[in-house]
Amino acid sequence: MRSTFLQVAGVFLRRLWVPVAVFAGFNLLCVLVYHRLEGLRWLDAFFWITHPHSMDYTRVHDATKLFAVFVYISVFAFQIWIAERILVTIFRRQGREAWKSMINDISLEKVHDHFIVCGYGQVGRTVVDQLRRLEIPMVLIETNEGLCRELLKDGDLVIQGDAKRHDVLQMAGISRARGICIVIDNDADNLYITVTARSMNSNLKIITRAGQQRYAQAIRSSGADEVIIPEYEGGLMTGRMIERYYPENIKLA
Repeated sequence: MRSTFLQVAGVFLRRLWVPVAVFAGFNLLCVLVYHRLEGLRWLDAFFWITHPHSMDYTRVHDATKLFAVFVYISVFAFQIWIAERILVTIFRRQGREAWKSMINDISLEKVHDHFIVCGYGQVGRTVVDQLRRLEIPMVLIETNEGLCRELLKDGDLVIQGDAKRHDVLQMAGISRARGICIVIDNDADNLYITVTARSMNSNLKIITRAGQQRYAQAIRSSGADEVIIPEYEGGLMTGRMIERYYPENIKLA
């Protein structure tokens, strides 16, 4: 959370340092002029810049009055300049991404009773689409930065990181989650995440993908509640479809 806040602050500082620096120089110049014209103390001169109405017009020189008008108009112009910079920063792509990243981190701390999805490959995309359709709260963990940006734009809760790491799973709220769906295209990684997730939350419902049959039993023994082999499931579904074209065989069976 702290790193995201610093990122947002950095975006604004890069956009605002020029008008802020110029405004600081302008204030210094005004203090020097007021000091020379009226012999004011530095603090009183600075106070006149921000509160020109505190000036007693019956006791100051005409040059001071004219300069005060100039200061008033200039301060208003600086306010417009800084406001324009802030609005541009918020609505340009970099600013929007920074704000969404900060909102994402805040929401991650509040989400509960959700499902964690590890991996946004072909299977992961389908899982995410189904969870969106069912309006089930979820947190996606993905290593690809471009995909994370895409998901942030869609308003999904996402973490860019390696799901094998304890701190990443903790950030995803594994202690508050109802379940985790591990669908990375690597059986060894899926096995490791299954063991880690089970050790971090014994009540978690774990659905894990296996690419090969020989890994399925190992993953199930490691704590997975369900093990899915997409290629195997796809073959079964295809067989059922073909079966419809042979009703006589169904009757014999």
